[in-house]
Amino acid sequence: MNSTAYPSKYASPKGIFTVGKTRFKWYHLAKDLENIVQEDIDSAKTCIENAAESFQNRDDLGFVIMHRCGENYLLLVCTWRNENELWESVYYDGSGTFEVWDKNKIHLPTYCVWEMGIVYYESKTWKKFLGTDREESSRQDYLNDFFEGEV
Repeated sequence: MNSTAYPSKYASPKGIFTVGKTRFKWYHLAKDLENIVQEDIDSAKTCIENAAESFQNRDDLGFVIMHRCGENYLLLVCTWRNENELWESVYYDGSGTFEVWDKNKIHLPTYCVWEMGIVYYESKTWKKFLGTDREESSRQDYLNDFFEGEV
């Protein structure tokens, strides 16, 4: 029996990121959060602002996970659509700049064990939001409800 625990990472909320009409909760996820540097954050935000999905033209709510994976990042951009569906775009910075991660396969990877902690929390807060009047004050309550901690 192996008694070694699988390593943890840490999720840290970083406020609201707005692109046009779309508002995202922003999370950092890493073994060592200090390894996520401002230059990379700026590059990630530029990627989302210029994304083919045209978030500027949608009135969406969602969240972003900027996941430090070794020396690189996965950038998971998630929005809630059709009331209860989580939609996702994934970018990878392997070339030095964020690009769409082409997952052109039949059986697709989704979330790793660390990302699932944030996604689970977000699904609970979204379900809570769906039970409200969904007016602006309720939308703001959703946006202000962040996860933080070890995953």
